[in-house]
Amino acid sequence: MGKLLRTIIITGAAFVLNYLINLILTPFITDSVGTEAYGFVSLAKNCAQYASIITIALNSYASRYIALEFHNGNLTQSNIYFSSVFWGDIAVGSLIAVFAFGFIGFLEHIFVIPDAILTDVKILFIFVFINFWITTVFTVFGSSAYIKNKLDISGIFKGLSYLTEAIVLLVLYTILPEKIFYVGIGLVAAALVIGLSNFFISRKYTPELSVNRKWFKKSAVRRLILDGFWSSANSLGDVLNSGLDLAVCNLLLTPTAMGQVAIAKTLDGIFHALYQMISQAFQPLLLKSYAENNKRRLLSELKLSMKMSGMLSNIAFAGFAALGMVYYQLWIPNQDIVLIYGLTLVTVSASIVTGPMTPLYYIYTLTVKKKFPCIITILGGIFNVTGMFILIRYTSMGIYAVVWTTTVVM
Repeated sequence: MGKLLRTIIITGAAFVLNYLINLILTPFITDSVGTEAYGFVSLAKNCAQYASIITIALNSYASRYIALEFHNGNLTQSNIYFSSVFWGDIAVGSLIAVFAFGFIGFLEHIFVIPDAILTDVKILFIFVFINFWITTVFTVFGSSAYIKNKLDISGIFKGLSYLTEAIVLLVLYTILPEKIFYVGIGLVAAALVIGLSNFFISRKYTPELSVNRKWFKKSAVRRLILDGFWSSANSLGDVLNSGLDLAVCNLLLTPTAMGQVAIAKTLDGIFHALYQMISQAFQPLLLKSYAENNKRRLLSELKLSMKMSGMLSNIAFAGFAALGMVYYQLWIPNQDIVLIYGLTLVTVSASIVTGPMTPLYYIYTLTVKKKFPCIITILGGIFNVTGMFILIRYTSMGIYAVVWTTTVVM
């Protein structure tokens, strides 16, 4: 329990640091480059999320298989999974990055981008996909923190990555003309800190695991991809449920509307980070209990994680519902805060049910049973996108149609 509390406290401190950085930088960036330009930051991140659907098939069960074999003393098989994931990620990540750079050349033909910031937005997308490549390549080293339950140390490095990102952005926006692509540079700097820290944790705490070409096995990659197929499909459903919000705003409404939804979803991202913080802190414990076939302890840990996650997420929602207008008046006084508050309130209201449920999602990874929840997620996503299109086209709901359909489905 002491290790769990330490992990929650440290990751919580990293969460607070990330929140404070967003609190300071978001109004600074929106006032410097405008709401329209800021919306493209979230849009670029979403496009990288679309690309990650492919890599998720390989990575979603990587930590599970590596950790289970490690805990069972099968170091050879654990190394096979470890090395196979690493080389597979390099190949897939590089292929996606090359394709993305070609896609960026035609960006203005896909999205509505003001001419004044077209070059700026394209450079932003380039850095976002460099960040995607770095994150993908170093993903497998993060499994060591789960094996040895060192998420507290990972939390320290995560806080350092947020701090690095903030320093890079403050320096660039202070000494150079305002450009939106600086956000992409900050993301790359943060990704390097996380990637190198995961490598350090892997070498220090699981020296038995190493990357070696001789350990690469196509059969291991095939098994991971087959098991992870439903995870990728589930991610596609998640994209349909919420990841297309900004693209829909850009194509069916206006770039300004996209920027306003992006600000609202910044708060929603903080809510998600809050209950993910609790959920991830429990995952090494759940993985160990499952590996040891201790179902009683597994159930007890799940119940505790749900209670903690639900409590924090709902207290946060109640606080925002009561103080959100004051919060926005202090945070972004130059924006349409009445509209953005309404959009945010609708968006984060999903946390009432999502908060307590989030820790349960890890069960699908432990048991390699994702087919049923995946089908539900995809059906919900199709309903979401269809409903969004119909409401925007045939009602006067406008921008509210984008957030209401997502919240109802969630």
